[in-house]
Amino acid sequence: MNKSTKQGLSVLLATTVLASPFAVVPKAAYALTVEDVSADDTSADEETEYTIEFEIDKELKAGDEISVKFPSDFTVDKKLKTSDVYLEDDDGDEVEIDNVSVSSNVVTIELDDKVSKGTVLTLSIDNVTNPEDKGTYSIGVKTSKESTYKNGKITIGKSSSSSSSSSKFAVSQSSKDAGAEISLTLGKFNLSSKSKLKKGKYIYVDFPTKDMLPKSISKSDVKVNGTKVDYLSIIDNDSIRIEVPSGADGDSSIKLEFSSSAGIKNPSSADDDYTFEIEYDDKTYTSEKMEVTGSANASFDVALSDRGAGARSSYSFDIDLWTKAYANSDITIEFPSADMVPPVLSGYSVTVNGEPVGTVSVSNGKVSFRTPSGFKSADSLNVKFAFDAYLTNPKTAGTYSLTAKVDGRTYRSKSFEITGSAVPVAVDNTAATIGLTRATASTPTGIQIAIKGLGAPITRGQGFFEVVLPAGFRIPAYIPSTSVTVNGTAANYVGVRGQNLIIVPTQDIPAQTAVNINVLEAGGIVNPAPPGVYSIGVYTSEEKGLLFARPATIVALNGVSFKANVASFTKAGKVTAMGAAPYIVNGNTLMPASFFRDGLGMTVTWTQTTAKVVSGNTVMQFKVGSNVATVNGQNVTLPVAVQLKNKIPALPLRAITDRTGYKIIFANGNYTIYK
Repeated sequence: MNKSTKQGLSVLLATTVLASPFAVVPKAAYALTVEDVSADDTSADEETEYTIEFEIDKELKAGDEISVKFPSDFTVDKKLKTSDVYLEDDDGDEVEIDNVSVSSNVVTIELDDKVSKGTVLTLSIDNVTNPEDKGTYSIGVKTSKESTYKNGKITIGKSSSSSSSSSKFAVSQSSKDAGAEISLTLGKFNLSSKSKLKKGKYIYVDFPTKDMLPKSISKSDVKVNGTKVDYLSIIDNDSIRIEVPSGADGDSSIKLEFSSSAGIKNPSSADDDYTFEIEYDDKTYTSEKMEVTGSANASFDVALSDRGAGARSSYSFDIDLWTKAYANSDITIEFPSADMVPPVLSGYSVTVNGEPVGTVSVSNGKVSFRTPSGFKSADSLNVKFAFDAYLTNPKTAGTYSLTAKVDGRTYRSKSFEITGSAVPVAVDNTAATIGLTRATASTPTGIQIAIKGLGAPITRGQGFFEVVLPAGFRIPAYIPSTSVTVNGTAANYVGVRGQNLIIVPTQDIPAQTAVNINVLEAGGIVNPAPPGVYSIGVYTSEEKGLLFARPATIVALNGVSFKANVASFTKAGKVTAMGAAPYIVNGNTLMPASFFRDGLGMTVTWTQTTAKVVSGNTVMQFKVGSNVATVNGQNVTLPVAVQLKNKIPALPLRAITDRTGYKIIFANGNYTIYK
């Protein structure tokens, strides 16, 4: 706002208070005030963006509205969107807009933010077409707190080209290097006849390219005719609006100075034809041409631990920066193809100047992160993706390059070669299996994994298998490598990462080789407490994505577990002896009759020649030596004859469980029966 206007208003109020009662204070002194109306282009019949600056006298809340009324000679886009409108306060902060509508050349904006009384607002509206006729027009502004519009004037008919100064003003930059951070001086140049700087009015500066300006500029880093400015804002990423400070009021010339700490940089591409434009009082002044040399896209070498097509490799490179990097500098590395990068990357596998970066995000082959919070400023960066970042080379031999973006500046690598042929495609693992040695809830268990084949080789001591157990399984912080075997040999290393087991084999495993992984119960893994079906997944470090996953059923603690040839069973953690051990005959498991009584709670009677089993309404009668049983009075054929074992009839297990609603899980010689 024009500060002299504010001061004059204060004097008027003070005089009025002394001379008369409060009742006669002019109401207009507290009304909404329009301070400036400007357009990017004041040419007739041109579509342009309008900027209106005004001060509100009453607080606005979310849901309140601001209306801007253009004369009927103007054309306002009826389909104006919120993206076409921008509102900011006098601190340069954006004020959120909830909705925009247009009716009869009135643009109505619904606020989504609270705005304090006395705030100076700057409103930009795009897609407005100037009148066909030259002249001076009034544009009105009001809020939902006022009943009438307050007007500001703008003159239409002087195009930017016709109002440009005939002479070019000088440009001085501290460096000509592309992408370099610079101090910058524009001018000094004289304003056109009868034009003078006026405190509170605006100077607009258009920069040659969008990559020259930072996200924000401190007002202490900008001077107009030697005086630090009170207010400035960045518009559309390539323009600055500067309020004329009191120290430049009345001057007939302009000299703008931007210090090196303002964050302004040369364009990233070399050229000798860059120009600036400065607009003041509806007149545009153009600079002499500015030269930029060199290239911001300086090449850097890429080092790989393995150049084979499809091979897993570490990547490292040194980037010489055009401007320093600091703590929390944004870095994005774009790899030649998305399949080179795993979907998840650990920040501990990526370092900048030897320091882990922390949080890493991955999207379509782009890896983004920031320098650590304690990072020391540096002119160059050593970026390293370690071998355990699981990057893989392109699967086709050829010449490739990387792109690095550091704080918005782009750097490209020199070409690097990938040789050889791609790794074999993944084999069919549809028949691969995963089994638990025990299926009862809250019970220590082992895991048996049978992989039918690998699509890529695993190198001993480097590559690994990753077993992902769902939430609910309890996994100890440490599992001894002696508790895990790979193809019968103890693992080289076993790590725990959350719910995941990292298993590094002791031996090389070629592609298309079957693999058996056995995690012993001694490893300390415990089944979930809630019964249900849980999915267990298997990955390898050398293949992208899930290798396969299989369901595992966990049953309640009242499930009964036993092993063939072991004369005992386990129920609810208690071991109970049986009169005879279960055994297998022609693929069928025979159980002592006492098991169905003691383990499953059925009513069972027997002699050395007969047995009777009752479960609910089901009555089954058996004879030793016969493969025919009677079930509820009907004869049924058994898969194997009843036998006598340790003077107790041994009955076919499945013939009974199938008829009484029980289910059987079998894994690694362990049976679990549950209902």
